[in-house]
Amino acid sequence: MESGVFKYTPSEKANRKIDNDMKIIVREIRKKIPTTLSIILTGGFSRGEGPVKIEGNNVYPCNDYDIQVITQKPVSKKDADKISIEVSKKIGYRGIINFYPFRKEEQKLKENFYIDLKCDSVSELKKLLPRIRTYELKNHSRILYGKDYRELIPDYDLREIPLSEGAKLLLDRMSQMIEYYSTEKKHEPLFLNYIIQQAYAACCTSLLLLNKKYEIGYLKSAKILKKCYKRDFPELYKKSPDLHKKIEQFILWKSNPKKPSFKDVEKEWFIAKQNILEVAKYFFSRFLNKKISNSDELADSILHMRREFYFPYLRKIIKSKTGIKSSAADFLTFLTIPFVGAVLKYKYYKRLKEEFKINKPSVFFNPSPDLVIFSSLIYFIDSINKGNKIDFNKLKKGQKLLRKVYPSEGGSWEEISLDYANAYISFFLQKIV
Repeated sequence: MESGVFKYTPSEKANRKIDNDMKIIVREIRKKIPTTLSIILTGGFSRGEGPVKIEGNNVYPCNDYDIQVITQKPVSKKDADKISIEVSKKIGYRGIINFYPFRKEEQKLKENFYIDLKCDSVSELKKLLPRIRTYELKNHSRILYGKDYRELIPDYDLREIPLSEGAKLLLDRMSQMIEYYSTEKKHEPLFLNYIIQQAYAACCTSLLLLNKKYEIGYLKSAKILKKCYKRDFPELYKKSPDLHKKIEQFILWKSNPKKPSFKDVEKEWFIAKQNILEVAKYFFSRFLNKKISNSDELADSILHMRREFYFPYLRKIIKSKTGIKSSAADFLTFLTIPFVGAVLKYKYYKRLKEEFKINKPSVFFNPSPDLVIFSSLIYFIDSINKGNKIDFNKLKKGQKLLRKVYPSEGGSWEEISLDYANAYISFFLQKIV
């Protein structure tokens, strides 16, 4: 680790606490993974804009530390998760064990923290997919321990990052919105603020990926969008004229160590919900090259977008494994796409049975589980309106979809949103590729 206290956040007090956390993390990872060659910090804390909450003499980092470990031999996702939990406990947190089964009342800003631990061998580094995380790891990260292997990471240009990244980010943040919001007020207002901020950050990133102006950094991206929003996205501007202002407002909140809670956070949640839905309709219209104007069209488009969604990643995997170039790789990728759903279903249903003791649904369904889950999401988030008024027609449409990949017997929005949270976590906490 480099000498001195690194600037992880805008707060000197927070930097000292986080620097101590990093020393513990390095020590514990080296003990638990003897083949460790390098430990790298990435994400906001590596850029000096990590979010924290300061309360008196106490410092609480928000959300997660993004830690990449380079090893001599591959480490399984199951082992990495186990180590992540153990190391998280060493610095005073429960880790990812806090997420399943999901309980809304247990999600607190000062406690909902974990180490997002990724482990790759030296040979696996060369095969990392074209993702924002990969770009950040290579260009905007900090070595905590060991040799610098970042030159082995593929040199992707930000303008080449596929729009699938924006699609996944929007859907992830919309998922968080319904996971953490409670019609029974089980949510912590402060943490709900954070979730709203995450949603707005996703809106910012996805739009800037569309016009190829995305840059790494929360504040930098917000400033770029503020300048180009009305000019570059006139159709969206007409529907959400204050979107760029909301993005700036919540990004500034994220960078504020004091993190004051908004007076009416539920009102802000509904504003953010409407904004991210409008961004999603606009984004997927351009991403999938089709007109999307309502939740039915959006849900159906997401359900059937496997070719556009998987192609950039699958193409990279095929090129890495076969050495085939250009058009031949494209052709082989198109032939392989239909099998993606089968592989993902196999892994997902196996995990449901082995780790969560849930039998797979008896119904056969062709799209892969993630697309089914995300398609149901659109109905769930669009079914709830101000004052917690529920459109039960949309709610039941979402539940009918969700039941194809996860048992859902709830009758209320609150109950079904918990079913969704557990389905989402069950799928996305596994290592797919």
